[in-house]
Amino acid sequence: MEYGELKRLMSQQKEEMTAAERLEAYNAGEEVDYQPYTLQAPDAAMADIFGYTTTQFSKDFEVKSEVIRRRKEEFGVDGFNVGLGLKAIGGALGSKLYAPEHGIDYVTEHALQDYKDFDKLEVVDPYNNPVLTPILESAKRLKDRFPDVSMTTSVAGPITTAISIRPVEKVLRDTVKNPEMLHRLLDLAVDSSLRWFEAFRKEIGPVGTNFSDPVTCMDVISKKQFNEFSLPYLKKLIDGTEKIMGTRPGAHICGKTSPIWKDLADAGLFSFSIDNCENLAAAKEAVGDRMRLAGNVPPIYVMKQGTIDDVIKSCKECITKCADSPAGFILNTGCQLPIGTPKANVEAFIYAAREYGKGARLGHMPKGMAEYM
Repeated sequence: MEYGELKRLMSQQKEEMTAAERLEAYNAGEEVDYQPYTLQAPDAAMADIFGYTTTQFSKDFEVKSEVIRRRKEEFGVDGFNVGLGLKAIGGALGSKLYAPEHGIDYVTEHALQDYKDFDKLEVVDPYNNPVLTPILESAKRLKDRFPDVSMTTSVAGPITTAISIRPVEKVLRDTVKNPEMLHRLLDLAVDSSLRWFEAFRKEIGPVGTNFSDPVTCMDVISKKQFNEFSLPYLKKLIDGTEKIMGTRPGAHICGKTSPIWKDLADAGLFSFSIDNCENLAAAKEAVGDRMRLAGNVPPIYVMKQGTIDDVIKSCKECITKCADSPAGFILNTGCQLPIGTPKANVEAFIYAAREYGKGARLGHMPKGMAEYM
């Protein structure tokens, strides 16, 4: 499909609900105009599409506001996340971060090289921290500017937070050589995440929450390591979040996760975003009745490198596999939307959600699929 044809077809699609209205009705079991969708961690890619760098987006309030406004107007994405990313708590505890002008930040020096320094670390205070306080203030300003747009917040998962404080190779070694101190570090990670949620609720109110925990995948740790060093702290994070916000969080974990799907459902996770290396149909069969599933259009070789037709085909395949999942389905990318994703491919994603997802309802295949099955 050529871009002009895509735009012509999109002009014929009618959006009858806002994203917030659609999700509320979908959660209530009502038929909605089309399948709820989102794009995983889209901020950097959206800034790029609109001609801004990631540094401009993160540091310039007016740029951030412009990106939020335009992605609502042009893509129908009328919610936004003000969260901590994967490394902010590490930075708040003293790790040194480097953010390129246009790219993803990374840790250049970890705060905890030796556990003899552990007692110097304290649970973060979002009201008095040079890393976290500006993020909280930005959230308050954005809420004032966009009072009718839904806001969410996020943190990193426990082990992923831990490796922003202590080098990953040392954390993995700790699972064998120093498990007692690693458990203390993981408690600190979760307590700091919950402190962020407490501050956010106090300033913004109860909002939807999520966390990303790429280090928890089975490509990085074993099931045995997961059972001892990840699952108890995921459970603590989930329970603590529900106590603070009144709702359970969603999560995204990159890579292979099928061996832990049932554990995540048992832990009380509300929704789970699945990497494109996993099969949505298998996830639906295994845990689709216990937690909402999201995914999993490939972000690199489809969204960034593929054609309009590739994107539409992949979206259709995801809807076919999982739209009738009993606890619900959100069309999503399989991981973070990458910088360099063409605007046309984002529009193709939205077109496919509207076309094949027409008449979506919780636990049922959308009516829009009837024309193609």
